[in-house]
Amino acid sequence: MNNPLSDGNENDIDIFVLSTCTSESPVQVAPLEGLGYRITCFSDSNQLLESLRDGKPNLLICDSVTLGDIAYDLCRNLKEDPDLWVVPVLIVAGASNLSDLLHVLDCNADNFISSPYDPAYLAAMIEGLLSTPVERQTPDQIKTQFKIQHDDQLFVVTADRRK
Repeated sequence: MNNPLSDGNENDIDIFVLSTCTSESPVQVAPLEGLGYRITCFSDSNQLLESLRDGKPNLLICDSVTLGDIAYDLCRNLKEDPDLWVVPVLIVAGASNLSDLLHVLDCNADNFISSPYDPAYLAAMIEGLLSTPVERQTPDQIKTQFKIQHDDQLFVVTADRRK
């Protein structure tokens, strides 16, 4: 399960997963491995960040259902990092209320999926993220940010085509 990053000579697709990686997590590793992906599971965001500095995966999946704000904070920090922003991030969220959606938009994830989800839909979403390069925010996009106050918390959302 926790395999080293491919050496670049293989056609492996490396996916890092930030989750509790337990049976309670909505992100189940075995089906992803069954699709041919090399999965490396992390439950500690600091350890994940260290590994990202050693080599970038093709995709990062962050489980906010079991990790809460840790997943959102990691995504936000990753997207602000000048070296790591290129890693596509998929957030697995409860998305049961407006706050969940605002957290996803605020952390600048590349996409999200609501748990529980259909495994075929997750597979299609992963394929879409892997085939679409991550775009850096332009100054014009940054100018079109807006702030939303909800439940005594301020969320900042950048208005771009993706969102």
